[in-house]
Parts: sequence; C-alpha cells; structure tokens
Amino acid sequence: MTTALECIGVGRNFGALAALADVSLKVQQGEVRAVIGPNGAGKSTLFNVIAGTLKPTGGQVIVNNEDLTGMRSQAICQRGISRTFQLSALFPEMSAFDNVRLAAQGKLSGRWKMFGGASVLEQASGLAEQAMARLNLSAIYDTPAGTLSHGDQRLVEVAMALAQRPAILMLDEPTQGMSIQETHRTVNTLKAMLEEESLTVVLVEHDMDVVFSLADRIAVLHRGRLIADGTVEEVKADAGVQDAYLGGLD
Repeated sequence: MTTALECIGVGRNFGALAALADVSLKVQQGEVRAVIGPNGAGKSTLFNVIAGTLKPTGGQVIVNNEDLTGMRSQAICQRGISRTFQLSALFPEMSAFDNVRLAAQGKLSGRWKMFGGASVLEQASGLAEQAMARLNLSAIYDTPAGTLSHGDQRLVEVAMALAQRPAILMLDEPTQGMSIQETHRTVNTLKAMLEEESLTVVLVEHDMDVVFSLADRIAVLHRGRLIADGTVEEVKADAGVQDAYLGGLD
C-alpha cells in the first residue's frame, strides 16, 4: 500500500506543556483513520499540526512523500489537504451552494479571495455541484446557509472541503452538536460517499459509534502520546485504551 500521510516523531509544546510528544503514525491511501482520546489528549493539536494551523516543535509531517512540516495552512491546502472545523465556518447569508463554490474558488485561485476570472468561477461551480451531489445536498443549493439545520450545515462544510478535490480529507468532529437523527443521517451519507470512491480521511470524533462505523483504523492519544494504533477490533480489545478512554468495552 502507498502511504498518504506520515507523522514522524511529531511534538508540540505550549510553554512547559507537551501537548504532543513523539507521535508517529502512517495513514495509507484510501484509508479512513480516526484519532481518538480523552479531553486534552492532543487530538486537536495533532489535527491542527497536520493541517498547518499549528507548527510542530519537533518531528515531521510527510504527505505523498513531500515534507510539509511547518508550512502555512494555505500552502498545505494547495498540496491536497482540506479540512472542516469543530465550529461552523459558513457565511450565513450566502446560499449553501455559494459557500461551497467559494471554497473551490479559493483552492483554484491559490488564495482565499474572489479571484481567478470567469473560467475559475465556472470550474468552481462545477466542483461545488459535484461535491453537493455526492452528499445528497442538491435540494438545498439556494438555501441561505444560516437557515439550514445544524446537520445540513455540517454537511455543507464537508462539501466545501470536498470541492477542493483533496488528496486527504480531514474531518474535525463532523457530528458535534447533532441530534441522534442528524448523526445517523450524517454517518450514512459519509459511508455511502466513501464506499463509492477511494478517499483518504483523517477523522477526529468523540462519538465512538461514529468512529466504529466509519474508521478502518484508529489511533489513540493519551496525554499527548500515541498509546494504540490498529483496527477497530484491536483498539477495542486493547487494555490500555480501555483504561485510558473507552471505559472497558466488552
């Protein structure tokens, strides 16, 4: 298999606090990798280091054999990593479609501004339509994003990332704040999309049912260190994981 993403000895300090310490893992192309752990384990820090929001204080981040360590998030996006955020990052007065198209335009033009001319606008529109169709969002094209249900808003954010044609899609708590019904729908939508195409995904998620439904492999962080990395069944059976986070799964 081909490695899409590799973290080698990644560390990140905040003053005297080591939020990440010597974290190493590999994500293969086409794999859905979940990153889990208790609050303060370092999940969001690792996610933000990979995406370029934070610079590591040690180690390397390699994507498709290119060292992206310490690059700015815009440069990393141009190299094929797109992400969602824990908190909604939509323009509420713009339509769902325009939000998705704007994300595609930013990637195509190389900057997060409305540049690129008519040809870029046309291409971005096509990418936005494709992304929304993949997530069954065609019925809400013209709906102002701020009036959508929370579940639809979160899916629109996934569509924004998909419209950037990522090599690696990073989902940060995609079901956060959802009702049980919204979570069920979102998981089914994401599973259907992933079954239709090979897409490398890094997923941070607290809801273990979501993790077990979507992930091929799971990396477990505790106090900034990687304590387990394996298949769903391997992680479920790991005594250290049960003690640190899962509370004794059967």
